[in-house]
Amino acid sequence: MNQLSELEAVALVTDERPIRNIGAIVIIATIGIFGVWSYFAPLDSSALAPGFVAVKSHRKTVQHFDGGIVREILVKEGAVVEENEVMIRLDDTAIKAEQDILRSQQITLSAQVARLTAERDHKDRVEFPQSLHDDGDPRTVEAKLAETRIFQARQLSHEGEVSMLKQRSSQLSTRVGGLQGQREAKQALSESYKDELKDLRELLAEGFTGKQRVRDIDRNLTLAMGEISALTAQIASDQIQIAEAQLQILQSEKQFQESIAGKLAEAQAQLYDVSQRLIATRERMARTEIRAPSGGRILGLTIHNVGTVVSPGRPILEVVPQSEELIVTAQVSTMDIDRVHEGLKAEVRFSSFKQALAPKVEGKVVVLSADRLSDERTGMSYYQAQIEITPESYEKLGDIELLPGMPAEVLINTGERTVLEYLLQPISSAVSRAFIED
Repeated sequence: MNQLSELEAVALVTDERPIRNIGAIVIIATIGIFGVWSYFAPLDSSALAPGFVAVKSHRKTVQHFDGGIVREILVKEGAVVEENEVMIRLDDTAIKAEQDILRSQQITLSAQVARLTAERDHKDRVEFPQSLHDDGDPRTVEAKLAETRIFQARQLSHEGEVSMLKQRSSQLSTRVGGLQGQREAKQALSESYKDELKDLRELLAEGFTGKQRVRDIDRNLTLAMGEISALTAQIASDQIQIAEAQLQILQSEKQFQESIAGKLAEAQAQLYDVSQRLIATRERMARTEIRAPSGGRILGLTIHNVGTVVSPGRPILEVVPQSEELIVTAQVSTMDIDRVHEGLKAEVRFSSFKQALAPKVEGKVVVLSADRLSDERTGMSYYQAQIEITPESYEKLGDIELLPGMPAEVLINTGERTVLEYLLQPISSAVSRAFIED
């Protein structure tokens, strides 16, 4: 019995041996076929990156340079605005008061500059600029009248002073003329005395006349010569006074012109300063109307009540352009950046839609940041990529509307790799790290 069992067992083993061989061959063949397939079969390699829909030109943040108090709010969250449309008005009371003061100063200084210019150029009247002629402001009329009166008063004063000096010079010149005539007469008389005295001395020598007659003529000659000397001295004194009067006229004119030049330069500098400040207040006045930088939809409105204080530089709202081209902004992992570059194709899925309604759209990497960025909320580092959706993919969307801010998943096609490379990558990475010397 035992012998029979042993024979049956031997026969059973003999019968199973071909089956085992066949199984081994099948397993080896399967492994071989899989190995060959994994070595040659290409698979697409992709980098997965989360992203969102954005406007190509980005949102436009609206801020205010000066700040102020809100007087009127003309928009609300989600409203659609046109470019340059007034959205918010700020209180302009203080600016108007400052502008009014500066305008008064500008009118006064403009009239003063016109008056000083007329004095400098020796005009007989003040020629005011056209800006003061076309202005219906009563302050302009008052300033022009005041400067005209000042011009006339200063002209009369200066001309009176010069006229008095000229009159004195003229009087002295007339007197000098008279004195010169007297001196010439005395000189002629003295010459006559000299001739007569000469003749008398000859007669005295011959005994035909007395000494007394000679002495009388000699005395008269001496008196005439003295009068000539006195007249000469008086003429010289008067001529000096004439020169002094002429010099005073020149000095008076010079001082008058120097005074005008100094006052004109000062008035022109003040006018320029006031005009620039007035331009600045006009710009500030224009900025009290906060306008839309472009057409689009209001997002993130932070002001809701009249009287709210707006701080300078504080973001007030954002305008999201609606008519501009949309792109997908993706955050590429720093581990994948070596395989991602501009020009790669990408596949975009929009997770906001149901899977059945969300077709895959194709795009292309058009921009890749030159350096890594950091998410302020999570602290994660990434490289920012911009994906441009192809026109054909837009047509696939049909009635599906893409809105800025929608989340998206981006698969960036980085090339092809075989199955074997996928399987061996963890092993090769582990081996390469194992051989790094500590």
